[in-house]
Amino acid sequence: MGAEVFGRALLALVLTLFVAAPASGAGTMRSARHEGRTYALFTPSTQAAGPLVVALHGCWQTPEDFALGARLNEEAERRGLVVVYPAQSRRANAYRCWNWFTAGSTPTAGEVGEILALARRVQADRGLRDSHIVVLGFSAGGFMAVNLACAAPQIVSGIGVMAGGAYRCGVGASGAVSCMRGLGGDSGTSATACLRAAGVSALPLRASLWQGTADTVVSPSNLSSLEAMLARAIGAVGATTEPAEGAVHTVHRDARLRPVLETWLVSDMGHAWSGGDPRGTHTYPAGPPATERMLEFLLGR
Repeated sequence: MGAEVFGRALLALVLTLFVAAPASGAGTMRSARHEGRTYALFTPSTQAAGPLVVALHGCWQTPEDFALGARLNEEAERRGLVVVYPAQSRRANAYRCWNWFTAGSTPTAGEVGEILALARRVQADRGLRDSHIVVLGFSAGGFMAVNLACAAPQIVSGIGVMAGGAYRCGVGASGAVSCMRGLGGDSGTSATACLRAAGVSALPLRASLWQGTADTVVSPSNLSSLEAMLARAIGAVGATTEPAEGAVHTVHRDARLRPVLETWLVSDMGHAWSGGDPRGTHTYPAGPPATERMLEFLLGR
């Protein structure tokens, strides 16, 4: 009888471990290079659907670190999304920051042009039917996501920004520091500059903006500046605010009452990715799951 009970217990343990183990079809992550830039590419185990996701890490981070901390591959697998993670080199920036504050950011020049060229290459190689991209970025990557939206509105259909700021709020290294401290330019001026660069009267995109109240690297005031800038650039006409999941959540709608812009101000969070995996750098596991909420809002599903 004892052997029988032991056998059943062992079988139960094996079955438990089997169920708890990651599914065999969990997507693949590989590294490659395009025109001198290293990048990582996540491909889901199922047929890819929807736009390509471009994920831009923060300073000091790597694509692998950002993917882990943001739990992005998990969400991409669940939604059938291809994700490309461009990598910034120490040669281009000593801290591996994206140079969002330099002059001359256009769809064909500088890092903006390089990122968009990489996105088009991945779309072609993977045979993606949707020609649009959704850009998610943290800190310097978040600032760069805004640059991409203003440079290529015909391609960028959504941006998710964690700890970023308004378009061209700082130019040059000293300007970047001032912007991050909350001393950047006027949001109306930023909106006008963005629309001028985009060549449109309104940005046809959705945006999900996040910030921690305890961030000492990028001042929380940047959330208000970026929110005001994008509300004007997108053409939002009304907003509602309510507490949600330990944060203050605001949703802006356009004239047709469609949600086009949301903000999340996360209480007690520093310079980090809300709801992130603690094995990655710059994560705040206690916050709302930013990656999941971003993709829900930006994709409408």
